[in-house]
Amino acid sequence: MNGGEVVVRTLRERGLERVFFVAGGTFITVMEALSRDNAIRGIPMRLESSATFAAEAYAALARRPAAVFVTRAPGAANAVIGVHTAMQASRPMVLFVANIPGPLKQRETFQEVDYNQMYGPVAKAVFEVHSFNELAAVTARACDLSVNGRPGPVVVAVGRDILDGPTGEPASPPAPTPVIQGLDAGTAGEIAAAMAAARRPVVLAGEMVAYEGAHAELAALAEASGAGVLAAYRQQDVIDNLHPAYFGHLTLNRLAHVERALDECDLLVCIGTRLDSVTTQDYAFQRDGQDLAVIYPDPAVMAQWPARFAAAASARNALSALAAAVSSPPSDERLAWRDGVHAEEAAFADAAGTSVHGQVNLAEVISHFREVTPEDSILVSDAGTFGRWLHRYYPFTRPDTALGPVSGAMGYGVPGGVGAQVARPDTPVFVWVGDGGFLMTGHDAVVMVQEQLPVRIIVCDNAAWGSIMVSAQNRFPGMEYGTKLNSPDFAQLAIGYGMAAFKVVRTGEFPDALARAMAEPGPALIHIQLDARDVSPYAAGPKAAD
Repeated sequence: MNGGEVVVRTLRERGLERVFFVAGGTFITVMEALSRDNAIRGIPMRLESSATFAAEAYAALARRPAAVFVTRAPGAANAVIGVHTAMQASRPMVLFVANIPGPLKQRETFQEVDYNQMYGPVAKAVFEVHSFNELAAVTARACDLSVNGRPGPVVVAVGRDILDGPTGEPASPPAPTPVIQGLDAGTAGEIAAAMAAARRPVVLAGEMVAYEGAHAELAALAEASGAGVLAAYRQQDVIDNLHPAYFGHLTLNRLAHVERALDECDLLVCIGTRLDSVTTQDYAFQRDGQDLAVIYPDPAVMAQWPARFAAAASARNALSALAAAVSSPPSDERLAWRDGVHAEEAAFADAAGTSVHGQVNLAEVISHFREVTPEDSILVSDAGTFGRWLHRYYPFTRPDTALGPVSGAMGYGVPGGVGAQVARPDTPVFVWVGDGGFLMTGHDAVVMVQEQLPVRIIVCDNAAWGSIMVSAQNRFPGMEYGTKLNSPDFAQLAIGYGMAAFKVVRTGEFPDALARAMAEPGPALIHIQLDARDVSPYAAGPKAAD
């Protein structure tokens, strides 16, 4: 076996089923081995950032890593943004960089880069393969580490000479014993007792609840305790948004009812969230006198907070243990408070009466979209202020239906749609993306055509860098410098890629466009032309993009 065959064999043995790559001459042996492997599907992307975005979205739904292969230096540099996004979202990935041959290192060789320095700050770990004999072991270790504890991206740099040159049969190490992280009965009892004693407890649920598929356990704890539930940043689908416990989404711009609920909360139970800066308002959301419980598989998260309770545990085990430890039903007073906050969240999400400046009302568009699309549809939302309309007016009622870049990286949408559809081939996938985000990675829509992925893309085109324009105008009223864009005809662009396309310039045109797009057997695109004045669904403009 050559080095490429060893890598592919090891990936198969570790249960990896998907590979995203941009073809490169430095890993031809890998590509040849993939071409003969019936257990692993390779998806050729057009840009390395798209490959890593697709792998990140795939991991969110498949709950296992995909492998990504890129060439050295330029390819590796393009991939950094997706690695950073995967790390911030706690999603597993194994990225292979086909490096320069070992004897050429440390001489500023063509396309030489130190990958420990490049990826060290944004990846879970960076490995370098020094010899053919350790190739299988390092590959296996990278796969295992990507899913152990807090999931994340692991980078493997391996020289082309190792992939191409020696041959042999290096053995793969046995798979490690799964680590079970549970909440002990004593700690569960203490936290449950604190929840019972609290007047207005709130559960803050994050990415590990979604990754572990612990949605039912979260709902069970909410129902047993009567606590409200807040979703961490871009984790809206951790609980049915129509559930009476749902208080809303902790995003960049806080809503009055969410802030009031946090002000009134006397016990905040954080489960499965790394308590990132957006969720915590730059690490300053804990109120004076408010008790805090933090449960997360990585103990390093607890070191940042003065928590009354801290436990390194999986979300599923913790939620089950807490629900079992609840010994009495919630009081009528607590339920009345909970229901009142949820009613405010529901009223906020009501699209009736929303007015706009332009000919297309996104609130009405999203209301119709919600009515006619299946509840299990997966919505992949790129970064941008257009997403605020979606987050406000579309309730996520099923698990695994909301995807977006926790890192705020634009260009996630289209490749994220590829990864989502590859992970869930029988589930409808819709990509919501702005004109700016599409022009970054929209070319990977052609992958949907080539791979026959029936993704529906909805381009929200206001011919502006919307979030930047709003931020600028908050400080300098009327400023448009550098934020106005000339948009292409996205529908014609999509037709050029080989997919069906439809244009919407008035609200009333959207139902027919959506019906026709959904009737297509393959991918389709809807180009919605918006007024730049309708950048946000709020009376007062947001401070930044979602």
